[in-house]
Amino acid sequence: MQKERKTVLVLVDWFKPGYKAGGPIRSCTNFAYALKNDFNIRVLTTDTDHGEQYPYNDIISNKWLTNLSPDIQVYYARKATLSLKQLKQEIINVNADYVYLNHLFSPKFVIYPLWLKITSQLKSKIVLCPRGALYESALAVKPVKKKLFIALFKLLKIHKLITFHATNEREKQAILDYFPGSEVIIADNLPESDQPEFVSCHKEPGVLKCIFVARVVPIKNLLLLLQVLQQVKSNVMLSVAGPIEDEQYWKSCENLIQQLPSNIQVNYLGPISNEEVKFRISAHHLFILPTQGENFGHSIFEALVTGRPVLISDQTPWLQLAQKKAGWDVALSEPERFAQIIDEMASWQQGQFEEWALSAWHFARLFIENPALKKQYLNLFS
Repeated sequence: MQKERKTVLVLVDWFKPGYKAGGPIRSCTNFAYALKNDFNIRVLTTDTDHGEQYPYNDIISNKWLTNLSPDIQVYYARKATLSLKQLKQEIINVNADYVYLNHLFSPKFVIYPLWLKITSQLKSKIVLCPRGALYESALAVKPVKKKLFIALFKLLKIHKLITFHATNEREKQAILDYFPGSEVIIADNLPESDQPEFVSCHKEPGVLKCIFVARVVPIKNLLLLLQVLQQVKSNVMLSVAGPIEDEQYWKSCENLIQQLPSNIQVNYLGPISNEEVKFRISAHHLFILPTQGENFGHSIFEALVTGRPVLISDQTPWLQLAQKKAGWDVALSEPERFAQIIDEMASWQQGQFEEWALSAWHFARLFIENPALKKQYLNLFS
């Protein structure tokens, strides 16, 4: 007799086909696809992408749909009219075994469900994944409001009523630093399992095509990358892909772009969909992201999956990459090292480029095929 599957209700502000919120959308989408045969997966989200005013095309709001997969039910609440009463009704009606909360500071999709839990209106077990929200680099953005919420969280002892999901040891420690005594279970981010075949691209010595894929905000450090490029001697073409969320920051970037030497060209591609990311990356030699902090770094992994080396900061889970010939992780205090690596890789001929590109592809393959990943999630929801 087949064991009855438990129901997991995923609450998240944005979900596929959205893409402008970056990592959390990919994390939750990958979670749903990876575990749809093990649990009854329900997703409660909104019908409008991050930073947009209008709903998605071809999505029916306020109705449970199976558009993405017959095994994944998604409710796209009309964002413009979503009330706490409607949210509560949908959450309670699902009667899930587990409610899976993502991030930490979402008023409707984290804070309100936690309120339902502490007031005994929600019987489901709560699993909360901060998704990097407790890292110092993340808390530095709007710190007063966040610190006040954390203080209230501790005062009400909410952490005693829930299970935390940490995606790595660093995040586990961050959770325990703020909420000592919490139950924390580690389960690494589930990657997209669809890896394309390795395809190379032409590499001419002295020329390097680089790509930066991220939201244009200070934490992603595009400005630092542009400052690094001022020191580079080789011919570099940089493509920048991602939504502009901080206009003032982008103006600073534009001012610096205009001052770059003639051997550096920068092309802003605008926002690109998740489906387009691999194609865009494959046209370049090197992925660069000198980020101030990533919980996973989905665009980094997309580059590795595509078979492109990455040049990133040491503030992500992807470390000791040079040993694997998959890329480099460099301290942000060493901008000159970033410039040296760019010049070094620019000098490569086709053979050396393909050696590292193929190594990056194989590194991602091993990560995808790790059987322990899924077991971690089965343990998390057991």
